Amino acid sequence: MFGIKLRSKHNLAHPGDARLKAVLQQWHGIEPRSDFEFCVWRRIRAVAAAESSAPGLWVIARGRLTTEPAWVPAMAAAAGLVIGVLTALSVPQTRTGPYSIAPLFHAQTLTGAYLTMVSGGAR
Repeated sequence: MFGIKLRSKHNLAHPGDARLKAVLQQWHGIEPRSDFEFCVWRRIRAVAAAESSAPGLWVIARGRLTTEPAWVPAMAAAAGLVIGVLTALSVPQTRTGPYSIAPLFHAQTLTGAYLTMVSGGAR
């Protein structure tokens, strides 16, 4: 009821709409192929399947290995070794006494206790 009144007033206000309506009625639409709907749904399913499938372990590993040059892990390992050796050489030795050369022979270790027992040392 309300829309009919607006349409009738609208047609009176714009006389060019009748001409536009006639042109639009003469226009021939494009007919889609007979399997158009099937093709659309097939593409939708293909995209949904591609998005939902998680990459396998091999795909992740291959991508991780190919994203950076091969020399990067080798250089990281070499830098770690150099830092470790330099750190070990820079720490001073703190052992003093008769067992500083061979600390395993100390009487409080298993080897030292065995040697003390075998040699008949302190009882």
